[in-house]
Amino acid sequence: MFTDRAIFYRAEKGFDHMKVALSVGVQEMVRSDLSCSGVMFSLDMESGFPDMVVINGSWGLGEYVVKGIITPDTYTVFKPNLSDSSLWPILSKDKGSKDRKLIYDKKGSTIEKQTSAVTAHSHSSQM
Repeated sequence: MFTDRAIFYRAEKGFDHMKVALSVGVQEMVRSDLSCSGVMFSLDMESGFPDMVVINGSWGLGEYVVKGIITPDTYTVFKPNLSDSSLWPILSKDKGSKDRKLIYDKKGSTIEKQTSAVTAHSHSSQM
């Protein structure tokens, strides 16, 4: 919380250094060979629009999504619609080309596997 970068950011944005908080989300790990993973941004990273959630997902471990090695599926969600069950919050679902995935082998090391054409072109959320 008190690295040079964090201090500079708060000073530039006018945040009080003693009134900020840090949180960590912990999730149970799933089997990367059978499932998908991804990254969620709490706002639209391109425009900065705060009422959007952008989710990138792909098969296997999330490392290929984070490093930009594959083109993930992208889901765009409008946050205000989440609180009203009569409204549909998902604004878009864009399929990425997920031709490979990174998974754990039996020894705990990571290995790359090619995905089948059917798997590569299906939404990673449809397990």
